Amino acid sequence: MYFQENFSMRTRQRLPRKKHPYLNTAKAVMLVLTAVYPLFMACMTGAGIYYNRSSYGTVFANYGLLLILSGLLMTSGAILCLFRKNLTNLVSLFCTSTGLIMCLAILSKLVKRAKSHGWHGSGVYENVSASSLFQSRLLPCILPAGLAVVIALCQYFSYDLGEERREKKRRRDAAENAPTTSIIDD
Repeated sequence: MYFQENFSMRTRQRLPRKKHPYLNTAKAVMLVLTAVYPLFMACMTGAGIYYNRSSYGTVFANYGLLLILSGLLMTSGAILCLFRKNLTNLVSLFCTSTGLIMCLAILSKLVKRAKSHGWHGSGVYENVSASSLFQSRLLPCILPAGLAVVIALCQYFSYDLGEERREKKRRRDAAENAPTTSIIDD
């Protein structure tokens, strides 16, 4: 009995995976967009706000730190959705959605404060309002985060991973329902 169980464990083959060229293309586009918007724009905007915290105040400096955290959460969610595992897809959904919600909440507070104080850009952006600068830098974070969520959901509900989950359940049920040896000698 032991030999048969041990032998079947060694000869178990993984189910073949189907090719998903559109999913792979979406992953490549998502990675490029994630590198530009959540990783670079959100983190650098937050770093700039935090660096100039003496001009803005403590509360506004905390917005900068939260903006950096949201950019890192969205980036980690995008990286986690590259893997085709159930747990990483679920963690990716959580990280990406949390980071995006945090980023958009901070963006609304930044825009409200910039409009109420009449802030404008400096240097090349002298004639541009600060609120439109914040929006143009942070609103595009929606696209890579949305792609990460769609990719993670597609992978979680894909046929391949569904088959693996069903196969694991069959094996677990078979192990639970396997006949046991009698404890009492006849």
